[in-house]
Amino acid sequence: MGASTLKGKRFGAVKRLLEDSLYVKAIADLKSKGAIIVDIDEENIELPDFLRLLNLDMKADLPNYLTSYAGNDVTVKTVEDVINFNLKDSLNRMPYGQKLFYGIVADIATDDEFLIVKNTLKTNGRQYFNVPFAKYNLDAFLSINNYHAGFAAVAEYPALTVPMGYTVEGKPKGLTFIGKPLKEKQLLDWAYNYEQAFKRRKTPINYD
Repeated sequence: MGASTLKGKRFGAVKRLLEDSLYVKAIADLKSKGAIIVDIDEENIELPDFLRLLNLDMKADLPNYLTSYAGNDVTVKTVEDVINFNLKDSLNRMPYGQKLFYGIVADIATDDEFLIVKNTLKTNGRQYFNVPFAKYNLDAFLSINNYHAGFAAVAEYPALTVPMGYTVEGKPKGLTFIGKPLKEKQLLDWAYNYEQAFKRRKTPINYD
């Protein structure tokens, strides 16, 4: 990592996030290294049924994972098994309830319905990024923490977060670089260069 440079790279800064002083400082830092910052408006695009996609993925993926990788002593194999396991000691195993699990079990979408949900979200997510990337010839989209994680996930755009500072309350915040598909190496290089140049992370007090 680090072979690439920030100089001349075109990064999109979301206008709505420019009220965040840490974000503004991070942008100034990038500019000081020669990056070109383009202020952009977000596309008015929604992610319908995003939670449903997560539920349907979990319903299919959890059994597959447990069947393939869990040890022989693991008896739970499905979401229903997890629910029943939790109910045996609800105070310790489900102190916040398991409403999400019940929602997963209740959704009886067909494979075709699942595919429609997935494709719609992917199309919307891609459009959310493709429009500004093409319009402003961007190399990456700059976000904060996981603010745009949902869009990046469904669009299959790689995202990487590095420390950019701390709030007045001492809470850490990260600068998130979101790049084009199959541009993970460049994303790692840019984030690495930013992180090494400014070293915003502080070692926690009493950290061993």
